[in-house]
Amino acid sequence: MIVHILPPADGFPAVSYNTDKVDEGKGELMTVANFGALQGLSTVRPEDYKNHLAMVSATNKHVKRPQFHVVISAEGRTYDKYELTAIGEEWLAQMGYEKQPYLIIFHMDTANNHIHLVTARIDRTGKKISDRFEKNRAIEVLNRIMGIDPKHDAKADIEKALAFRFATEAQFRMILESKGYVLRERDGQYEVIKFGHLQETIDRSLIIERLNKDLDQQRLNQFKAWFHKYAAIHDTNLEKGRKGYQSEFAAIMKVRFGVELVFHASGDKEPYGYTVIDHSGKNVFKGGEIMPLKELLHISAVEAPDKEKPKVRYENNNQQMHYYGALLKAAMYNYPDLTQGLQHQGLVIIKNEDGFTLHDPATGVFINTAELLNEKQQSSLTYHFRDAQQTRQRVPIPGISLASDVDDDAILGMKRRRKKKARTNLR
Repeated sequence: MIVHILPPADGFPAVSYNTDKVDEGKGELMTVANFGALQGLSTVRPEDYKNHLAMVSATNKHVKRPQFHVVISAEGRTYDKYELTAIGEEWLAQMGYEKQPYLIIFHMDTANNHIHLVTARIDRTGKKISDRFEKNRAIEVLNRIMGIDPKHDAKADIEKALAFRFATEAQFRMILESKGYVLRERDGQYEVIKFGHLQETIDRSLIIERLNKDLDQQRLNQFKAWFHKYAAIHDTNLEKGRKGYQSEFAAIMKVRFGVELVFHASGDKEPYGYTVIDHSGKNVFKGGEIMPLKELLHISAVEAPDKEKPKVRYENNNQQMHYYGALLKAAMYNYPDLTQGLQHQGLVIIKNEDGFTLHDPATGVFINTAELLNEKQQSSLTYHFRDAQQTRQRVPIPGISLASDVDDDAILGMKRRRKKKARTNLR
């Protein structure tokens, strides 16, 4: 669930934008609240709503752009228009807009069900409703409504991070930073920050006493073998994306083994080194302990210069995530079983050490299913996958186990084409 506050505006253009959506059949007016006598009329024009909001806002001449326009978006069709409307009403109340005149409009014109909230920033007494830290408060309020506790999650993530084997404080920080946290050292403590707020603190001494210079030699040797094997068949050249430097090889290591490569660079310069976060084995290694960066970047060209390499797309934008989330849910819920659903959608489910990965052989896309499904849906996928494996002797499942005895070409060398059939209705 995402909340986004749009830029303020004068004249309340969001009213026309949303009523136009309703007229086009792409939206539905769900709530009209606190508009007084307007709500008793049988026919109300968009201009009537605008004029009322303007009248309320006119009591404060200092605020030039009084429109408050917010979008709350669900993932796919996980929440219907009634559920989203209830969430929107509660969100407005907790943000201080409960007594304001407001409209809630449901939109169904994208892959994600969402609502638009339109109201005024000025109350009837002429006072501006506080916008202090409102973007952070917006997330906090939505998390609270949805039962998400960032502080509880932070504590759990810290406990998991402390269970890793790490040799330096910097390595420990990278474990939490890989989960979206910002760490700031102050007065012998690390402040753990997320969503712009302090979520938890860690005594620095607690980290220092867990420093372990002894490497997991068995795991290190395993990594060396993996790096030589997979760097020879997957492109190791680095490209700078939204989340730092990445490569096809790095994407394969994350998907297959739950191993994250973090490349270190200064400014716009090329990376000078890298760290390996072993989420599955609970280790952090200096990249050079496994393979020097220079060797890693050249190994594929040296060892297999003429071999055609399967291309993997490791950058997934929001639109793509929504698209594949909808396809996966359709495969899970719109067919007699998961096998048929995946076959019809032309997709593959890969079971790995860190959960499940969705693979589209036609485009080379790999996406962790945890980024596409909520916790309840993820549990459902586990059930469906287990059930499909039990019937595998009768109906081949496109899901592929990544156990060590599976041939790599069978996993990544597939040239599956989509069937030329109409897409399933995902709504």
